[in-house]
Amino acid sequence: MANPKAPDFEPGEQLRGAAARWLNLVPAEHRHDGRESAKDALQTLREHTRSCPDHPLGALWVAHRHLSDPAPAVRVASLVLASEALWWLGHFEDARTAAQAAADADPASAQALWRLAVALYRLGRFQEADERLDDLLKVASRFAPAWALRGQVKVWLDADNPGAGRADFAAAAALTSDTGTWVVPYRMAGAAFKAQADAQIRVHDAETGGSSGEPVDVVLLPDKSRVERGVDPDRRWHLEGPSTGGGDSDNVFGGLGGDFAAGARSRASFGTRFVLYQRNIENLCQDKATLREEIRKSVAEIFDAALESRAAIAIKGAPEHHAEGANIPGDEDG
Repeated sequence: MANPKAPDFEPGEQLRGAAARWLNLVPAEHRHDGRESAKDALQTLREHTRSCPDHPLGALWVAHRHLSDPAPAVRVASLVLASEALWWLGHFEDARTAAQAAADADPASAQALWRLAVALYRLGRFQEADERLDDLLKVASRFAPAWALRGQVKVWLDADNPGAGRADFAAAAALTSDTGTWVVPYRMAGAAFKAQADAQIRVHDAETGGSSGEPVDVVLLPDKSRVERGVDPDRRWHLEGPSTGGGDSDNVFGGLGGDFAAGARSRASFGTRFVLYQRNIENLCQDKATLREEIRKSVAEIFDAALESRAAIAIKGAPEHHAEGANIPGDEDG
């Protein structure tokens, strides 16, 4: 969980203030000081880290309880767990603060470096994330999600280059026993990608007897300023309404009335902008056939959101594996 030789340290004032704020996130019903079921604090923290996505509030409380543990390694592990819990709760800057404190206390902790890289990635700080992943892979070279995430980071840093991150994606795929978990993305020329998307729009119009109005736009990645404001850097599409401040959600189309409020019309309002993010869709697909299906799935989802139909999307598409959702590295990843 953490390097047992971590140097002794005391949380600074900034971290103390942040920890008090984290405590306020945890409802009373999640605060249980019951008897430890594990043999020691590190084992308890390991158990909660493995299940953190299922109960982030409870995990945050466990982490908070161990921030003042007399053992430095336990305090580092508690910061790592706090960072992961905060990340799943959507508090990405606080997740970065916790991970940075853990990495400062124990620069050799692969777990701290991973949580720090993930938080930086989610905040749109891609160059810093790349540097931390470099550090991580020196101590955990067999941790496949780190290679996959570094591939994603390199795509962000050089989106116009179809080969960006290819070696890292290949390294992740080679380390994974489950074929398809991490793939070497199939890249398609921009014009060909747009032609596929436009073809799917026509299929939708033919099936519904309506018209989508404006054609779909294809851009390589979301605008970095949107990511810095909280948009998921891995999102596959974006739906923007004709009014000022149109929606930017993958499941809610806000701020529109008329056809959208009715939810029964097949024609999108004039001025609606449909955007597909080519690199993020490609990152999930290892071959042309899968990419075509993922484009079809993304178009179906964007129309479902636009028309508020809440229809079940039967198109399989590609598995949604994202590196930053992976658990922390273990001893076997060194």
